Amino acid sequence: MRKLQLFVAVLLALTLVLGACTTQAPVTEAPVEEPTEAPVVAPVETEAPTEAPTEAPVAEEPIALNPYLGSNKLDGNGAPATFFDDVHIRKGFSYAFDWQTVVDEIYQGEAVQSKVLALVGMPGYDPEAPYYTFDLEKAAEEFKLADVDKDGIPAGEDPDDVWETGFRLQMAYNTGNTTRQIYAEIMQANLAAVNEKFVVEVLGLPWPAYLAAQRAHKIPIMTAGWQEDIHDAHNWYQPYTTGTYGARQNLPADIKAQFKALLDKGVSLVDPAARHAVYQQFNQLYYDLAVGIPVVLATSHGYEQKWIENRVLNPIFSGEYYAPMEKTGGADPTTIVNASMGDTDTLDPALAYDTASGEIIQNVYETLVFYDGIATDKFLPQLADSWTVSDDGTVWTFHIREGVKFHAGGDLTPSDVAYSFERGLLQGGYSSPQWLLAEPFFGVGMDDITGLVDEFASADSRETLIANPADKLVAACETVKSKFVVDDAAGTVTMTLAQPWGPFLATIAQTWGSIMDEQWVVENGGWDGSCDTWQNYYAMVSADNPFSPIANGTGPYMLDHWTPGEETVLTRFDGYWGTPAKTERVAIKIISEFGTRFAMLQAGEADFIDVPVEQRPQVDEMVGEIAIYDPETNMYKAPVPVCSVNVDLLGLDRFEICDTPNDMPLTLYYGRPGLSQDVLIYNFLVE
Repeated sequence: MRKLQLFVAVLLALTLVLGACTTQAPVTEAPVEEPTEAPVVAPVETEAPTEAPTEAPVAEEPIALNPYLGSNKLDGNGAPATFFDDVHIRKGFSYAFDWQTVVDEIYQGEAVQSKVLALVGMPGYDPEAPYYTFDLEKAAEEFKLADVDKDGIPAGEDPDDVWETGFRLQMAYNTGNTTRQIYAEIMQANLAAVNEKFVVEVLGLPWPAYLAAQRAHKIPIMTAGWQEDIHDAHNWYQPYTTGTYGARQNLPADIKAQFKALLDKGVSLVDPAARHAVYQQFNQLYYDLAVGIPVVLATSHGYEQKWIENRVLNPIFSGEYYAPMEKTGGADPTTIVNASMGDTDTLDPALAYDTASGEIIQNVYETLVFYDGIATDKFLPQLADSWTVSDDGTVWTFHIREGVKFHAGGDLTPSDVAYSFERGLLQGGYSSPQWLLAEPFFGVGMDDITGLVDEFASADSRETLIANPADKLVAACETVKSKFVVDDAAGTVTMTLAQPWGPFLATIAQTWGSIMDEQWVVENGGWDGSCDTWQNYYAMVSADNPFSPIANGTGPYMLDHWTPGEETVLTRFDGYWGTPAKTERVAIKIISEFGTRFAMLQAGEADFIDVPVEQRPQVDEMVGEIAIYDPETNMYKAPVPVCSVNVDLLGLDRFEICDTPNDMPLTLYYGRPGLSQDVLIYNFLVE
């Protein structure tokens, strides 16, 4: 496979292409509802300007064209809005991508091509599933079969179609994300190698603009990144077909229906083998339709100072779980210091949907159940000390643990549990994590509670929601509340799902399943639980949310303070119902620049830091021992000493393992498949 540096000549040549047009001259044919000649008008006393022909047609307004599609025509200077609606175009692009370059140049050999959407260890993961490979000859064959102009003549036989005319379009990435930039440059170079008339212009956009253009269905081909919410196949197949990204690529209704049928079936099953068989069908369909290009699955690196003990590398997306950790050395053994890149967005568990926020929340708040170590399919009682499920898998009853105190002094009750779920579902909004709870309670495709009100017309718009008739708003709220039945005498909360939901425990074990103190929420300006008022709190942005900067959970740590852009400090909660946290304090320092984080690690001022892939060689030289992931047990083996490190080598070959302990300060946890991946997706109808 060619390395990225061999693309340079081609890339330089392609930088000379013209930018895409933003407008086009008015079309020559008027819409059918418009007259073909100017209407006859009565003469007026003032004389018409001499430059205005009296019999000319009424000029049409210029048509605003999509700037990412050049001329917006199949004329060699652009591409039509339905360009990627042709399956042969999608397959041609898929064969033109070079995964090995990504593995070697971006991930330094520590990644493998993603053949399916599912990750290792979950139903649907199948290394024998069909997948695309880098093959420019096959790419050319597919382009020659395309019928972009819809005249029924394959492109290879049609002088007016894509193989002869070529195309020009823009592939965007979010500025600063060099990984996604390289994806685009690989596609740019390889398509030019297939046919010099195939022009992809690489465009960097600031993140807000990039995200807005995605949501508005403007970008013809884009990179969609996903970091799993729960370690389950549904959490990967749903977003890329019927959910978030399926919407952004305007998947046709018939394709969505095929995927949804499989999603409904797969998520309703409990038996892993049965679920795997369903998702194998999904894999085949995704491949046949060439809906997107899964890129690579990277292996993880977790660095820590040797004096950190009992660190559990979280199997879910929310970062570190600090309670079991113990610090036996360093300048201050009472405080764990994490030098991180990402700052918290909100401390409201109903709305938080980023890893930095999730890390704080999962240490301060608690859920009914929680993961057992790094296992992704085993759960321990937390705020529920036991639970039962009906034979049909739709009714779950949780017995709520007694004697649990919130940090501010309130007692945990079953009513708090029901209220927390109701509040989340009603308040979350389409852009929140609450879709993960809405689906089990209301069915696949119910991404937001506004679907109960106006079929998602008001999704993420409080003003639009409030404008709905009051009776519809109340009815939606009552429907949500009907899903939760509190029995204070028995100490239980019973939840009724819309259908059996295989990953239900995994879903409620995450931060959006956190339990809040209802009285405290109301006292601090939150929803009072009334169905007459819930709409006033819907889709609240972080800046306006009173629960963004404060927290009151039941977890092993309390929030001491959060200074945005600087640090978050947690202190041990001495009234915790369970095993107390091993370390008194946790300080999460926001350090955007890697050099500073690295210097803190070298000086022993940080116990672990965020390390971008491209900076791994620098940190690897500090590794004194390595714990290698064992996929058979889903555990890390005991650490073994590292004698030397050769950063010129790739992957595990970089480390020489021996029997002699050394003075290098770091332990490296190596090799567990990562929890995130990128997928290149095609927009079937650019708007």
